[in-house]
Amino acid sequence: MRNLDIATLRSLQAVAEYGAVTRAAESLNMTQSALSMQIRRLEDVFGQPLLEKQGRGIVLTDFAQLLLTETRKLVGLNDAIIGRFTGVRPECRLRVGLTTDWPMLHFTLAVRQFREANPNVEVVLSDGISVDLRRQFERDELDVILTTELECGKDAVQLYEIDLIWMGAEGGTAWLQRPLRLTNALNCSFLRAGIAALDAAGIPWEHASGVGSCERNQMLTAADQGVNTFLHKSQRPGIEQIDHGGALPPLPRSSLNMYLTQGSISALASEFGRYLRRAVQDEAEDQRSAAA
Repeated sequence: MRNLDIATLRSLQAVAEYGAVTRAAESLNMTQSALSMQIRRLEDVFGQPLLEKQGRGIVLTDFAQLLLTETRKLVGLNDAIIGRFTGVRPECRLRVGLTTDWPMLHFTLAVRQFREANPNVEVVLSDGISVDLRRQFERDELDVILTTELECGKDAVQLYEIDLIWMGAEGGTAWLQRPLRLTNALNCSFLRAGIAALDAAGIPWEHASGVGSCERNQMLTAADQGVNTFLHKSQRPGIEQIDHGGALPPLPRSSLNMYLTQGSISALASEFGRYLRRAVQDEAEDQRSAAA
């Protein structure tokens, strides 16, 4: 084969986006067997495996990741030509990743308004921790990411700043124990802020046993097995802000950041970013009104 089939390349992109052949096939209105056949055709062309199992799902091989980066350009150029000479804007997807602690009040409204203005664009949402979202963005697996970090990263747009606070179980006493047990995930950026503040204050600390995913850590916190650092105004079942009366050191502010792709759909990502900026401005105005 000397010519690459655009439809086949879209199948590879769909698998990368959805992480499952079944869901990717559904998104393209194809059968699973038809999509699998297209992936095998690409493997035959390049003589390389493109998919491998990981847990209950599948992921792209390293070769497939490299191939995907190049084929996105080809698919994007195909769509641009069609749009320019037919006036028809082809259907496409905008892949958005956000952290689980991202404020949701106005985000959902931003997605709705964006979709009303762009009915042919499907917004594919995924969540994760900031460090993982950054890696996916760098691999061109996401077009827009919304992160919560201690600083505004390179090439990021800072949308908002919000205080970090100490959180513990409702009516809990874990915050009185020494060493203070921390239930943040090991790869949580807020953990570094908590450790730095405790070290500066001379307060001994340790990780609570069983620290794992964010959800598991919240369960440990709610069970009064330790304390966690959260964004101010965050609400979690069984968890509340600790009224420590100054016994715990103050924490820094967190930066809510947005990263936009420079790839083939950069204009669409930027448009989505404008809706997000407006949503964050509404969030800030609501908080100022509540404080007044």
